Amino acid sequence: MKAQHWGVALLACWLCVGCESRSILFASLEERQANAVLAALLDAGISAQKEAGEEEHWRVVIPERDFATATVLLEQRGLPQRTYRGVGEVFKKTGMVSSPSEERIRFMDALSQDLARTLSVIEGVVEARVHVVLPENDPFAKQTLPSSAAVAIRHRWDADVSDLVPLVKSLVKNAIEGLSYEKITVTLFREAPPPTPVPPSPSPWHVPHLGFIIGLGCFLVATPFIAWLIWRIRRPNPTAMQ
Repeated sequence: MKAQHWGVALLACWLCVGCESRSILFASLEERQANAVLAALLDAGISAQKEAGEEEHWRVVIPERDFATATVLLEQRGLPQRTYRGVGEVFKKTGMVSSPSEERIRFMDALSQDLARTLSVIEGVVEARVHVVLPENDPFAKQTLPSSAAVAIRHRWDADVSDLVPLVKSLVKNAIEGLSYEKITVTLFREAPPPTPVPPSPSPWHVPHLGFIIGLGCFLVATPFIAWLIWRIRRPNPTAMQ
């Protein structure tokens, strides 16, 4: 019986050789976000998988050893992209009555998110934020405060989007009623270039494909023992025959 236990344990060790621990990089993504993350990781040579999660969401699983590399890579590429709420989502009918001030704040928030979503699809733009200020002026006042907007754009290190600033200001101006071109500021932030990968220094103990070699060794050692164990179990018992 002890021989059987040793055989099962050795077989389990052999089957587990080469098994790689995996880690959940993201646990709840929309399918569009998960596809973009998966494409970026596979393009970088990272073995990633997309698995179904809860409530029609998806999770991305990668080897644990690639967790740090994947995190830096996706941060540089602005993935997963931020989920924006449009005007239709912000102003869903809930049956509750909101004050004019609350409605105005929600409108500015929805308008900012819609503009940010539009700017984020421009080639070279990693992330965009738009801050809209619509003063609550007294209609009977002689002096009123003008509306304004501030746009912050983070773009790829290898993309020059400075020529797009006038177009961005025109887009924001035409999207917000009563906003003048001069009251729009656009600030560009260039992300840092990716670090140059440093090849690992060769080690005298480093063996290529070490997992495969260990697995092959375990197979060569375990196979004769398992074959002997099977023969031992199936061999007729002389005592029982007598």
